[in-house]
Amino acid sequence: MNHRTGSLTLALAAALAPLAGPARAMEDDAIFQATRVEVDAGRSDSKSIAAWRADGWIGTDYNRFAWRTEGTRRDGRLEDAEVQALYSRYVAPFWDLQLGLRRELKPAARNYAVIGMRGLAPYAFDVDVAAFVRSDGRLFARTRAEYDMLFTNRLIARPFVGIDWAARSIPSDGIKAGATSSEWGLNVRYEITRAVAPYLEIGRQWQRGTDGGAGANSVRAGLRLVL
Repeated sequence: MNHRTGSLTLALAAALAPLAGPARAMEDDAIFQATRVEVDAGRSDSKSIAAWRADGWIGTDYNRFAWRTEGTRRDGRLEDAEVQALYSRYVAPFWDLQLGLRRELKPAARNYAVIGMRGLAPYAFDVDVAAFVRSDGRLFARTRAEYDMLFTNRLIARPFVGIDWAARSIPSDGIKAGATSSEWGLNVRYEITRAVAPYLEIGRQWQRGTDGGAGANSVRAGLRLVL
């Protein structure tokens, strides 16, 4: 390289240097989105059951608007349903802090403030924990963990467990302090594509009230869509 070529190279590098920071900022500010929907139907003991679960987000790598909704119909009647709107902030590799509102539609119309964490724990466990403060000041919590086990690139088994908690007993609502309900089971899906996957889910549900607890088994077939 001669002296003139070297001088031109240094001048070009100096001219481009100020652009590196803004380029990185523009990359960080790019808008992305993802949506996952699961709908299924089957039997829970001797009753028909149908359910939906959906969540998604839109935003940058660091700041996102996230949402989720879920609900259950039993014997053709809506048993429970809710929707959440959340601000999701990246706080550590694979972990987001989430703040927002939860609207319970069934069994009763109630509002909650939400604070939670969602992300990947060691060994790739998908963990979701949240605390809810109801409009009357009552405190609740929810924990859920899932893990994808790949039998092949398309056949995936996902064991899961979820538990709902109450900080104090509420006799008027039939709620006893501690674990109020739980669901655990196995979801096996076959990914026709990454976006479309039929699945079979076997689960066990348990509900606890002031007068004791009751459990039920369920088998459901459904469809998972990733948009």
